[in-house]
Amino acid sequence: MNFADGTLYNPATGDAYLEVRNRDYFFTPAFVFFGIAMGLGISAILLAVKEKLASKGESTMKLAVYAVSALVLLPAVSYTHNYHTCDRSGNDIPYMYARNLLDTCEPNAILFTSGDNDTFPLWCIQEVYEYRKDVVVVNLSLLNTDWYVEQMKNRYDVPISLTDEQILWYPVDRGDGVMVSAPKEPFIDRPRKRRTLLTPSMYGGRVLKVQDMMMDEIVLENKWKRPIYFSSPPYAESPLKLRDRISSHGLLYKLEKEPTEFSINSEVGYDKFMNSYFKSFDTYRTSDVFRDENATGVFLSMGVNGIRIYDDLIRKGDSTRAVLLAHKLIDEYPEYWQTYTLLADVYVAKGDSAKAEALLWQLHDTMEIFLASNPGNQFYMQDLGLAKIQLGDWNKDQVFIEQGTDLLWRGFRANPNSNYSFRKLITVLYRTGRSAELVEAAKLFGEYKVNQSDPVYRQILGLR
Repeated sequence: MNFADGTLYNPATGDAYLEVRNRDYFFTPAFVFFGIAMGLGISAILLAVKEKLASKGESTMKLAVYAVSALVLLPAVSYTHNYHTCDRSGNDIPYMYARNLLDTCEPNAILFTSGDNDTFPLWCIQEVYEYRKDVVVVNLSLLNTDWYVEQMKNRYDVPISLTDEQILWYPVDRGDGVMVSAPKEPFIDRPRKRRTLLTPSMYGGRVLKVQDMMMDEIVLENKWKRPIYFSSPPYAESPLKLRDRISSHGLLYKLEKEPTEFSINSEVGYDKFMNSYFKSFDTYRTSDVFRDENATGVFLSMGVNGIRIYDDLIRKGDSTRAVLLAHKLIDEYPEYWQTYTLLADVYVAKGDSAKAEALLWQLHDTMEIFLASNPGNQFYMQDLGLAKIQLGDWNKDQVFIEQGTDLLWRGFRANPNSNYSFRKLITVLYRTGRSAELVEAAKLFGEYKVNQSDPVYRQILGLR
């Protein structure tokens, strides 16, 4: 299908030629036609054999046709190679992920989501499973469109003061005969104290998106009647200083009435992780469920937010609950390698090096199992590599260190455009003094033009 991969650039604009997504379902028509072609091919072979051997007698012809019929077993090869990758039985991860997000919200909350991965599972669990329909999901990407803003106001009772004439776009002559789309009436942009149309515009030296204006509008019009949550921190340029009013509540960020300068509500978070998030599910625990690095990356927030609460408890001197939380994460979400190393540090500080080393071996064995089940997963390759390097450092085993470094390279080369895998690799290369490999990794990373402004990339190559 000749998809663009981001390595070629438009000479006029300097932008990369890049497909919006790389998804298996793009190839569904190709799969169908290949299946038809293979079926016709096998039929043609059977017919050709039958006609060729017709003169040899009926018994010979039948025997040959029966022998060639073994071709129908060819799909078994594809079946055995691809079943695990395509099998979704027992995969509760999307359901569990969506349920955890909704369970973080108080009743009748408004939840702002950012993209597909944190929106579609929520829509499914609400509309199909009819779970927590009291929470209104507002997708920020779609909030840039007039029809979605209108739906949020008129069908989902989201607090929006604008009239339909101020929301919906109509063809308008801009004055020189060129038709553009815009609302019929302007509205009062209260945070910026101006009268404007609900369309993208320049403001404060940047493009102000419709979603930004509408987020501010919803927050103001809500008047603190309903709890408001965000799946990721709100945009930094808001005149309402929204980022200064959020606190971390488990997997989400809650808008607080008083400025907080970003705090962590470890009480709520601890309760969610210990008593709610993993309830009745074991999908995260098992390596039997297939996940590629895209799926792994989505629920990485489970570990990131869990460790954030762990750190906050440690800062507050509550090491008992911090250790309980770490053990809970290891039991329920065993693939998240950072939990093992943090807990190992605790045992080292207590003088129990045997327990610390046992944890590192548990991490190593866990990552070996997950990688064996998902051999193409970039995260698992590199995380197993990190486990080997840590054990190599612990036991002064250079072989383990080399094996770990090789795995880090393999994971990075699987997708050199990944900032996450680049950071993991160069951290180890820098620490072990591998200057030549450090430059090699940076050059591979920089083949994607979007990465050439990365400060670490530029520092490695000595660029100003």
